[in-house]
Parts: sequence; structure tokens; C-alpha cells
Amino acid sequence: MTYTELAHLPFQKIYAIDFEYFGSEGETPNVVCMVVQDLRSGELSRHWQDDLQKMKTPPFETGEDIALVCYFAPAEVQSMLALGWGFDVSMIDLFAEFRCDTNGDPNVGRQSLVSALQFNGLDHLIPEEKDSMRDLILSGGPWSEGQRSAILDYCAQDVAALGPLLNAMLKHAPWSELRLNQALLRGRYVKAVGAMQHFGIPIDFDLLETLNASWDAIKQKLIVQVDTQYGVYVDGTFKEALFEIYLSHKQIPWPRLDSGRLALDRDTFSNMSKRYPAVQPLHELRKTLGELKLNKLAVGRDGRNRTILSPFAAKTGRNQPSTTKFVFGPAKWVRGLIKPAEGMALAYCDWSSQEIAIAAALSGDELLWEAYHTGDPYLAFAIAAGLAPPNATKQTHKAIRSRCKAVVLGTNYGMSAYGVAQAAKIHELEAKALLQKHRETYRTFWAWAENNKERGLLGLKLETCFGWSIQVTAGDAKANTFLNWPMQAHGAEMMRIACILAVERGITLCAPIHDALLIEAPLDQIDADVVRLKECMSAASEAVLGDGKVCRVDADIVRYPDRYMDEHGKDMWDQIMGLLAQT
Repeated sequence: MTYTELAHLPFQKIYAIDFEYFGSEGETPNVVCMVVQDLRSGELSRHWQDDLQKMKTPPFETGEDIALVCYFAPAEVQSMLALGWGFDVSMIDLFAEFRCDTNGDPNVGRQSLVSALQFNGLDHLIPEEKDSMRDLILSGGPWSEGQRSAILDYCAQDVAALGPLLNAMLKHAPWSELRLNQALLRGRYVKAVGAMQHFGIPIDFDLLETLNASWDAIKQKLIVQVDTQYGVYVDGTFKEALFEIYLSHKQIPWPRLDSGRLALDRDTFSNMSKRYPAVQPLHELRKTLGELKLNKLAVGRDGRNRTILSPFAAKTGRNQPSTTKFVFGPAKWVRGLIKPAEGMALAYCDWSSQEIAIAAALSGDELLWEAYHTGDPYLAFAIAAGLAPPNATKQTHKAIRSRCKAVVLGTNYGMSAYGVAQAAKIHELEAKALLQKHRETYRTFWAWAENNKERGLLGLKLETCFGWSIQVTAGDAKANTFLNWPMQAHGAEMMRIACILAVERGITLCAPIHDALLIEAPLDQIDADVVRLKECMSAASEAVLGDGKVCRVDADIVRYPDRYMDEHGKDMWDQIMGLLAQT
């Protein structure tokens, strides 16, 4: 079959490719087979694992003028890395492009290959969903000749759908040179994601196994130990009525549901624990008891945490890895399990006040950028708004800085006066006045933000500088979505570019964590790699912010035998380690 639209793509060769593999959570994939098709000539080749393991290079041409077409490409990249191959090719991930094209469309549910084929009128190419075939692959073999042939046929079904799908997508909305370059940029990112999923995060495997074996006993003792300052548990069960008494005694105004009962969901507890640090240990305890299943962490036999990072899963284009399988997902104390191997080190590098920098740069509000550039945008707002004198410092005006911090952080999310009041522990009338001061001080930012909100609510497309878009045509769109989307979506672009640069420059990138990156290097190389990573992150921020503006980067290095530790989880970690020592 001739794919007419593919003729316009500037590649010497275009291949559709798919792998089948099996493996336990946390392990690198065991490749079973691969099917590849030259989309220009139609030539199809099928390769079983025995042949693939003997190949030192892929059975297709490579180079920048060669394109691989996949659906959810990180899996293909992981498979190639597992075989010891490089991935010096251009990548077009149809999952990422379908996700981008339909982001916000209420008629598109799961962004699976089946959904993409249905959306583009290719129902006749939908592969047969055979649980028995997936089970056969995951069994790990050995397979008979007939089973091998059936597995290869199963793999070929997906490959057969990729050419028609790309052709249909291009026919529906032809790609300009800019649009193609945006797709290829996302393709470079999914290659970086595949590399990160291959490397994983080093975990203290022996300690994890010890914790798993002792966890039931530790949990009961942990409840007793933490609850001494709250008195809200009875026989290991959280009691809402007792918590209400505690809140009343401590004069903490806790959010309530429409029914009048306390809001006890994870997000509420998370937000309130930030506003009232005294609640943080209880929040960590509830997360630990209610959500944490240490045996769900995806850790391989080599002590590496590997799981699907789910790139582009969020509407903002951010990753959405599993909150139970990814070590940065559960309660913060669990991050203490992250530990470099002997002779190695880790570095956690994050952009400082990234969202404020993005808001200032993209809105063109020079006063807000000056506030960011001071290194303390919260105090800078207080000074610019006339709430503090020009010589004010964190020490001399701690209270007003705290109030202004709640306003500056809350504005990106459309936080109400009530929310600001709760965050800053002030009266709602004072919060209203502070919000008004922010609007008056940063008028250019607010004009830009309101324009984004109005465009979004009218069903118009919002788009980042590198083409990630959202368009919501349904009537249930929320205004706050469009206030925050530009900051989050451009933050995601910044992260993607930094990951691309880091991996392409040979830095061992373990994982992205929202606005931070975790890298690994030998002890004698970590300082140099931190410098290189900061260069990547600075270049990425300049690419997004424009006009020579750069987002500051902070770094925290962890050298063996030390372990990584989140400051908000340290107290819980210390308590759990103390209880473990008693078992």
C-alpha cells in the first residue's frame, strides 16, 4: 500500500516498529521478538529473540535521516537498549502526537492505539485483543514453533496499523515544517524517557526487603508512636470525631465537604499539612498506612527502581508515573530508600521557583521578572506593593513575607481569598486585599493570565512555545485550568528539553521529578556532571523563557554511603528506622 502523505516527510527511510517482551516489575525487558516494516517499500521483516540477541546493530538503517514510527516509543527504546543497540534515529511517537492533537477533547478517552485508530476511521485495522496471546508472551516461554509464529503475527498487527495511522493523521492535519520539528522534538524526549526507564533509580534493596518483612509489626507501633500528639486513632483506626476535637483544640480551620463533614482526602491533607506543619506527621502516617505498599515499588533484582514514566499523560504534557511503583510517589519518607551504590553519587537538581519565572517571562511582566531575579519573589512583591520597606529582609519582615508567599504561589492556581487566608493564616478580608495588591502590582501578568483563561473558556486552542496544545470545547471546563496550564505546560517543555540535552550529552539521567532531575555518576565525576546538567537545565529554561532569561538551578549531591532524604519525610524515616531496630 502507498501512503501518499508520507512522501512529504524528509526522511530517506521510514520504518514502523514494534517489540514484544516480558519481565517482572523493575526489571529491564526480556525481548521476545520484533517486527519492522519499511513504510515506503512495504517490506516487512520479523525477528525472533534468538536472532535479535546475536545482532550488534538493529536490522534497519540508522541515522538522523531515518525515522522510526512507534506507538508509545519508550517501550521500543527500552527494548533496543536491552539488546545493546543504540538509537541513533529520528523518532515519531504516534501516541504523543495523538495525545497532543486531541488534548482536552472529551470524546477521546484512553489514548490507546485502538482509540487512535477509531478516531481516524481505521476501525478495520484495530488489532485483535487476545488475553491468551499476552499471557503466552508474559509466560516467558519456552515456545513451540507454532506459538512463535502466532506471537510474531500478534506483533505484526500493531506494525500493520502504524503506517495507515500516520498517513491518516497527516491527511487530517498536514504537518508544516514547524509541526514536524515539534513532533521530532517530542520524539527525542521519548528516547530520553526510554533511557531513564532503562537506567532506573538506585535503591537500598537489602533495607527494602527488611522493611517488607517487618512492615506489619512496624505499622502498629508507628500508629502508637505518632498518635501520641494527636489522639485520633483507636485500635489502629483513624477516628474523624477525635480528629475534629484535635482541630478544635489547635484552632485549625479544616476544610469541609458540602455535607459538613471534614474533608479527609489526600489533597486536602497535603495542602493543610503545608499550611500547618504540626499536621505533617499525621499526613505522612495516613499516606503510609493508607497508600503505601512497599512491595509495590517496582525494584529489579539489581536494586534499581524502574517503572513506566508515562510521558505526556497529563493535560499539561507532564509525566504521570505510578504513585505506588515510582519511589517518588508514596509518602516522602520512602525516598530515604534511594541510595547510591558504593563508589557512586547522586545529584538532585531542581529549578528554583520555576512557575514564577515562567509566568514572568511569558507574560512579559518585567516587574514580576525583577521580583524573580532578586532570588526572593515573595519579599520582592511585598516591597513592590508597598507592604514592606526597600531594605526589608526575610528576618526583619518574616510575617509579611509569609503572607505574600501564599499570594504569589496561589495566583498561578487561581486560589481564592479563602484559600490564601488559609495558607497564610490570616483573615479572609486581608487575603482579598493582598490579592488585589498583586493584581495592581503585576498588571501585565494578570492581563496575560486573564486572556489565557478567556481563550480557554471560549474553546480556543492554547499552545506552548514548542507546540503542546489544549483545546476544551465541552461546557464543563474550569477557569483555573487555563490560569495554571501555561505555567505547567511550559514547565513540562523545559523539563523535556533538559532531559533531551542531558541524555544526548551522555549524562546518566535516572528520573525526572516534576521540576527536578536526578542523575547518577561516579564519586570523582559527580561534581563535573552537576555542572554539565546545570548547563542543560539553564539552556532548556532559556529556550522556553526566551530573551536570554534563565531559570536558576539548585543542586543537592548525595555521595555514598549517604542516602537521599526529603526534608519533609526525615522525621517519619527516623521513627520507622527506630522501630525497625526494635523488631
